[in-house]
Amino acid sequence: MKKFVHFALAALFLLGIASAQNIPAIDVFGGFSYLSFDVPSNNAGVIPFSAQRLALKGWEFSGSVGLFQRIAVEGDLSGHSLSNCGDSGLNCSNFSYMGGVRYNVGNRSRRITGFVHGLIGQDRMDIPEISSGTSVSDTSVAFAAGGGVDYWVFRRVGIRLGPADFIYTHHLNNDGVPSQNSFRVSGGIVFRFGRGAYSEPSPKSGRVPSGSQPSTVAVRQPAMVSVPGRGMSLPALGVLVAPQEFDGAKVLEIVPGGVAEMASMKPGDMIRSVDGKAVRTPMELAAELSDKSGKVRIGFQRGDFATETVVILGTR
Repeated sequence: MKKFVHFALAALFLLGIASAQNIPAIDVFGGFSYLSFDVPSNNAGVIPFSAQRLALKGWEFSGSVGLFQRIAVEGDLSGHSLSNCGDSGLNCSNFSYMGGVRYNVGNRSRRITGFVHGLIGQDRMDIPEISSGTSVSDTSVAFAAGGGVDYWVFRRVGIRLGPADFIYTHHLNNDGVPSQNSFRVSGGIVFRFGRGAYSEPSPKSGRVPSGSQPSTVAVRQPAMVSVPGRGMSLPALGVLVAPQEFDGAKVLEIVPGGVAEMASMKPGDMIRSVDGKAVRTPMELAAELSDKSGKVRIGFQRGDFATETVVILGTR
């Protein structure tokens, strides 16, 4: 419990500075973990348990860093223990550290996202031994595969169900013991930092507020106008926008009677795509609009909801 409290305090500290830094997409998880360990069998030196599985409880910490699109690298640590293991009067314990690749499902504009991963590393198990009345420690290569689901209560804080993993080990390999197939299930709190490539929202996949419909507005497209000290004015849309941590173009002001107002956009909205192509800065937004004419889809996010509006741009 003390380890989890320290983890939560450290995560909250990082959370406080995350909004001020341009960092890649990072997820940090910590929580309770349950391990159904497949007991090594056919070994005369190890206590012959009545059951071939042990129910160990413990903790799991993990972190992932986005590389590109939906791919991330991940590191994972877990520890489990069981008192009076197999009625031997001794304790069993397990510790593993692994790393690998993670594939993220969904985008960060949704409340529910998921992931699958494949990990490789080492697993250390301490189990009782008959002859000495003590525990024997053995380290094995470990492979894990599984996935989980995140429910984002807030923008950067959520609840994770999982990961649920199948874990392969081969403890006591030198004694001719068969390999072990174990299972691990965890759950806890996940913290989100940065944004990264895979967090780009897709207006087609985002949720649309009830009652809202894409609007169509016709306008001729003039050039952009820079407003020193305030942001960039885009007369084509009738908005004043500013950068937001390479996360899109944030709407600061709406021109009365302009396209954005007629399309029901509001100050605080984050414009993130043009015709499905992600834009990370006001300059990228202006560049995408510069050669557009006819129907153009503008994707934007408002709070936890992503939607799009359609405008019709005239030729210059």
